Amino acid sequence: MAMVLNMLVILMVREASLRSMLAARLALSGIDVVSMEQVDASRIARLGGTAPVLVADAAATEDHPGGLAALAADPLWHRLIILGGDKAVTAPHLHHVTAEEPAAAIAALLRDAGAVH
Repeated sequence: MAMVLNMLVILMVREASLRSMLAARLALSGIDVVSMEQVDASRIARLGGTAPVLVADAAATEDHPGGLAALAADPLWHRLIILGGDKAVTAPHLHHVTAEEPAAAIAALLRDAGAVH
């Protein structure tokens, strides 16, 4: 398993049941997970971790100033994993997840997180 050392996953998911399920599944995989209502770069820096990954749903990305395009352009993120969202926005580190089992799809992307920036 090629996990990045000190990986920090920020969950920005509006649906409470999905957020809880993802947090639990990822934490059980040994991944540090923090839930946030909105991106807070200074808080993320204080939390540590060398490769912050954002897992967000479409509603959260739409509420972010500048939307998904702004998140994709932000150098803070090692990887962006978006549940649904605007597929017109692309970037090498941006992945859209539409699987019926999002936790499995996200875990697979995180296993490979060291391979792409």
